[in-house]
Amino acid sequence: MQNKKITTNQALTLFLLASFSPLISLVAVLTARYGGRAGWVAAFISCGVFCGFAILAGQCFRRNRAKDLYEIFQGRKSRPAKYTAKIIALLYMAWLLALAGYYLRAFSERFAGAIMPGVPAEFFAISLLALIYVIIGGKLQAFAIMSEKFFYVVLVAIAIIFLVQLPKISPENFLPVTIHDSPAILKAALPSLAVFAYFTPLLFLMGDVADNERENFRKFKKGGLYAAVVLLIASLMIFAVTVGVFGSGFIQKTPQPFLTSVKTVGVLDSLERLESLFLLLWVVTDLALIVMLMYAFLKLAGYFCGDFDKTIVFKTPLILGVYVLATSLECGTHEAERLFERVGVPLNVFMGFVLPLIGMSVWCFRGRVKKF
Repeated sequence: MQNKKITTNQALTLFLLASFSPLISLVAVLTARYGGRAGWVAAFISCGVFCGFAILAGQCFRRNRAKDLYEIFQGRKSRPAKYTAKIIALLYMAWLLALAGYYLRAFSERFAGAIMPGVPAEFFAISLLALIYVIIGGKLQAFAIMSEKFFYVVLVAIAIIFLVQLPKISPENFLPVTIHDSPAILKAALPSLAVFAYFTPLLFLMGDVADNERENFRKFKKGGLYAAVVLLIASLMIFAVTVGVFGSGFIQKTPQPFLTSVKTVGVLDSLERLESLFLLLWVVTDLALIVMLMYAFLKLAGYFCGDFDKTIVFKTPLILGVYVLATSLECGTHEAERLFERVGVPLNVFMGFVLPLIGMSVWCFRGRVKKF
């Protein structure tokens, strides 16, 4: 029903809010490790690739009358294409489930270490899952509206930290950049692309977007450009308050460099710190990411039972599965970074960009063949 749907702007804002969590926690370290002082240039490359992907996806949906990414994989709905789409859907469901468990574990470890060191991480995992259980049982529209409000709050918080730290930023920490830095810059773009790959789960939810009409995909393409610009600005600010302040050598050895930068910030030169407030906002970004992944999982599950409303039966097993994955991962801060670097980066780039591009290319190719 229309009142259960979200707008294109709300969908893109949900993706942007969800992207902030891994951008803050992981990308700054990996960008500094791969690109050194030139890592900030990689943000332009990764955001450019993301912008092109978003525009291409919108164009493909419009021309081929596809409702969401699952229909893209179905192609012309022949029997082999339907079976292929089911297999790909299972792969995406496994990917989404693993990501939700990973980020839940990373959240609980970070929160337990920074706020309440004496409390077991499992307590925070259960608390967040209890909230998520309530959210995914309701309307996506209500959560999208809340995410839209918090997105601007988080963005303003990052901007304030950037402005306060601006006098401490040393140009020699990110300059000069020469042609010899090109290989390092290209490699440093991969972690950001791995985060922007979370745009793909949103494509499975496009059927729940209210203005998902053929002629309105121009709004989707413009929204993709807007999202790319916002991610570029946020990435540059995060790089500036981490590598720009401390240098790439120090950042590579620091598990949470942005949080370290926040700890050095006072309010009006008093002893009051922004750390607790920022951590609370960070919880919202973790919540948005995990909820978005779970909604996409349930949407894909709906294609197996024939009706999305029936996927409510998957809600409890999904929550339990995410909890088991989160608690079985021995994933501290350093381990989380290594896991994301070795497994998450290549897997996310493949599942988030390569596989969808293959599906869209096959669909467009079949369409051209049919015309001839």
